[in-house]
Amino acid sequence: MPANSVDILVVGGGIHGAAIARDAAGRGLKVMLAEKEDYASFTSSASSKLAHGGLRYLEHMEFGLVRESLSERAGLLRTAPHLVSPLKFLLPIFAWQKRSAWFVHTGLALYDLLSLGGEMPGSGRLAQSEIDALPYLRHDHLKAVLHYHDAHADDARLTLSAALDARGRGADIANRRTVTAIVPLANGYTATIVERGGTNEVEARFIVNTAGPFVGQLDAMIPHGPSPQNIRFVRGSHIVVPMPEPAETCAYTLQDEGERIIFSIPWLGGNFLMIGTTDIPQTGAPGHAVCSNQEKAYLLDAYNRYFSRSGGPVADSDIVFDWAGLRTLHGSPDKAASRISREVTLETSTQGNGGFLSLVGGKLTTHRATAEQVLARLRSMGLEMGPAWTRNTPQYGGTLDRKTLFARAAEGPAVVSQHTRQRWAFTYGDKIETLYGQLQTDPGLAEEIAPGVPRVELEHVASVEDAGTSEDFLMRRTKLQLFLDEAGREMIEDWFAKN
Repeated sequence: MPANSVDILVVGGGIHGAAIARDAAGRGLKVMLAEKEDYASFTSSASSKLAHGGLRYLEHMEFGLVRESLSERAGLLRTAPHLVSPLKFLLPIFAWQKRSAWFVHTGLALYDLLSLGGEMPGSGRLAQSEIDALPYLRHDHLKAVLHYHDAHADDARLTLSAALDARGRGADIANRRTVTAIVPLANGYTATIVERGGTNEVEARFIVNTAGPFVGQLDAMIPHGPSPQNIRFVRGSHIVVPMPEPAETCAYTLQDEGERIIFSIPWLGGNFLMIGTTDIPQTGAPGHAVCSNQEKAYLLDAYNRYFSRSGGPVADSDIVFDWAGLRTLHGSPDKAASRISREVTLETSTQGNGGFLSLVGGKLTTHRATAEQVLARLRSMGLEMGPAWTRNTPQYGGTLDRKTLFARAAEGPAVVSQHTRQRWAFTYGDKIETLYGQLQTDPGLAEEIAPGVPRVELEHVASVEDAGTSEDFLMRRTKLQLFLDEAGREMIEDWFAKN
C-alpha cells in the first residue's frame, strides 16, 4: 500500500467518526480521520450529556434500541469512569399530565428489566417524607414521585477519548483537516485534503461519511454514491442556570402537557442546572445551530411549572449559557420530530473492491456499538480485519476507577490546588499521572496562566489533545468557559495566540 493510501478514510470527527476510527485501528486497519473544525464541535458536544437507555423510547416500542443503550451505558460506566458517572433521576407525576403514575411505573419496571446486569439501583417510588424534603418541587396536584438511575456523560471528551485512543493505535487523526473533493478510482477513491495551509491527496479503499449535519454535502461529492432518503435535521437546545441554594442533588425528568420529556440536571459539580432539550425541525443549510428565544421560553416555562423558588420564577435573565445541536435522523417528513427514531441507518455504494458508507442517526450512548455495526458492514463489503475488541477495553484515560481517581486527586502535588487536581482527575482520567510527572520534572509548569489553569495543562491540551484555540480548551477540553470571568478567558485566548 502506498504511503498516502489508507484502508478507511473517516470524514467527520464527532462521536461516531472517532469511535469508528478507534475500532478500525484496533483491528489492524490503516485509518485516517478528517475533521474540518474541532473534534465534537457540532452535535457531539451539544447533547444532554447523558449515557442513558432512552426511557421515552419504550413508549415507541423501540425495545431493541433501549436494551442496546442500557447495555452500552453499563459498558461506559466501566470503561470511562472519569467521564461517565451514575445519576439519580426523580420523575414527578401530576394530575394534569398525560401519563399516569401506574403507566410510568410500568415503564420503569420494564427499564429495570432491560438493564439487568447493569449494576444500577432499581427504580421505585419516594415516600411522602422524602417528597416533603425536596426543596423546590411544587406539591399542587402532585400524585407521586418516582425515581430511577441513568448516567451523566461528558460528550465532548468521550469523543476526544475515542479519537486519541485511535491515534494511539496507529490511526492518522487530525482536526482542522477538510476533505474538499473525492474522485472515484478503480478500487476506492482519491480524496483531496486541505489542512494547515497545505493540500494533499489520499487514496482510500473505503470512505466512511460521519459528517453529521453535513452528511449530504459529502455524499454529493460521490458520483452514483448513496443517497439516503428522508434525512431530517432536528434541533435540540439546552439552557444553563445557576444552581439555587439549597442545591438540587438529583436530576429530574419532566413531562410537558403533550408527550415531550425535558430534563433538569445538576451539572459541573452541582454549580449549575442544565435544562433541556427541545425537538425542533430545522430546514435549510446545516451549520452551527442556535437556541432560539422561543426554545428558551419553552424550557423556562416547563421548569417553572414544576418548581417554585422563593425569589420568583427562573427568568431569561438567569440563563448563563445555552447551546443547540442538530440531530441528523432518518424519518418521514410527516412524522413529528420527537417521534423520529434514533436508530442508525447505513447506506453504502461500491467502487471496485472498495466503497462508500454514509451514517445517519445514532446516539451518544451507543457510539461503540454503532462503530461495530459499521465495521461489520465494511467486512461484508470485502474489507478484511481483525475481530471486535472494544466492548470491555478502557477508553483513553479510563484505566482508573472513580475511587482511585479521587485518591490520586487528593494525593497530587501541592503546587496545584486540590480543586484543580480533582478537576483534572475527572477530565483527563489516568492521564493525570502525565501532568503530575511533568510537574515533578519542572515545578515551574505550575504557573497559572489563568485562575486555576496551570501552564502544564495548556501545554498538554495543545500538544497531546490538538487544542488550537481558546474555544477548544474552554468549551470542549474543559468547561471552564462557565467558571472563568472575562479577564480569565482573555488570558487563555492570549496564551493560545502566542503558542
